[in-house]
Amino acid sequence: MELFVSFSEIIEYFKRNILKFIIVLAVFGIVFGLMPLKFVHHEYSCDTTMIISCEIPEDAQTDYRLQYTSILNSRVQTALSIATGKDLIAQTAERLGMDKSEITSIGAVQVNTAPVVKLTARTPNAAMADRIANMAAQVLGEKLSGAFPSPKLTAVISDKAIPAEPQSNKSVMLKAGILGLIIGFIIYVCFGIIVVLTDKTIRNSRYVSEALNTTLLGTVPLKGGSEKKENSFRKLRAAAVNCASGSNSFLVTDVCERNGAADVSVGLASALALSGKTVLLIDADLRGNGIAKLLNAKPQHSLEDVLKGSLSAEQAVSQTPVKGLSLVSGSDSDLSANPADLLFSEKFSELVKELSARFDYLIIHTPSEAQYPDADTIARLVGSVIMVAKYGSTPYHEFKNSFHRLNASGGRPIGFVTTDI
Repeated sequence: MELFVSFSEIIEYFKRNILKFIIVLAVFGIVFGLMPLKFVHHEYSCDTTMIISCEIPEDAQTDYRLQYTSILNSRVQTALSIATGKDLIAQTAERLGMDKSEITSIGAVQVNTAPVVKLTARTPNAAMADRIANMAAQVLGEKLSGAFPSPKLTAVISDKAIPAEPQSNKSVMLKAGILGLIIGFIIYVCFGIIVVLTDKTIRNSRYVSEALNTTLLGTVPLKGGSEKKENSFRKLRAAAVNCASGSNSFLVTDVCERNGAADVSVGLASALALSGKTVLLIDADLRGNGIAKLLNAKPQHSLEDVLKGSLSAEQAVSQTPVKGLSLVSGSDSDLSANPADLLFSEKFSELVKELSARFDYLIIHTPSEAQYPDADTIARLVGSVIMVAKYGSTPYHEFKNSFHRLNASGGRPIGFVTTDI
């Protein structure tokens, strides 16, 4: 990148793309908010606690009583083993009359070193979670009693499972939506910064001015109403006349196609005419007659007619709705000769000299300098050249090349105008 990128340019990018920014955030928020409906499945767990004990026979020997703790611990370990088996899930589901696939898992742990087992059942069915845990404990107790008939084993449920509270999809969707907004924000901000950092179009007019040692004559706003735009042309009028150093003829040309030179030409010409001056605007775009449409004028003749010798220069001049502003219209008809060749003719040179002497100011508009040679052909005939670039659209290298070509063609670029600011 040849030009420095400032933080203000990044901010300006987001201001100009605020609608896209909102759309991206909305899309991420909606997509992430709806994802729980497809991918997130709630799982509920309930705990049932049971106490295991063994009876000690009255005639038990002393050695048996000393081994009681070990015997009880072996029963607890057996209970933990049975609790993790698939048979317990199948029997529990059968007792409850439900499909075993609805039970995610059943597990058990010993509470500290006591003969206490905490059974945990997991299921996506909130209404059945506590019943599954309680039933699993009951089945486990029966299995233990059957496995150890002597000494008699007792498994008592001390704490039944507490019913699970169903989780709302709304809260999960809300959290996912907020996460989506955050991710969308981060992605768009990173994307915007990368776009600006890698963009080689004109975004900072001041740096262009300093890099090429030329003058920023003015900026034309993209929004703000007609009054704001008209005032921008009044500012351009003051800067252009001052930089022209007494010259009364201007060439206004786009750097690239549709950069806004036609609007700038009409705006500058109208601003000069409103100051009480007589102004002639020549539309030297022989590939179109956009100036006439902008001024809402309906000329009978065009510049093409003069260059072909069909009529005099004076006959080609027509009035416009703007007091003091006259127009020589361009042409959108098919030409047998290249427009640049017609503009390089002696007849056009004489036309410029003749008409510039009759008006206080002469403004000539040409199409894109980068695309057509018309501006380079005319540049030597006028006192000042004004280049027009479009914010965020005109590549800097195209602007620089046009600037040097116009200088080499004998033109005197006094500065440039940035449009759509």
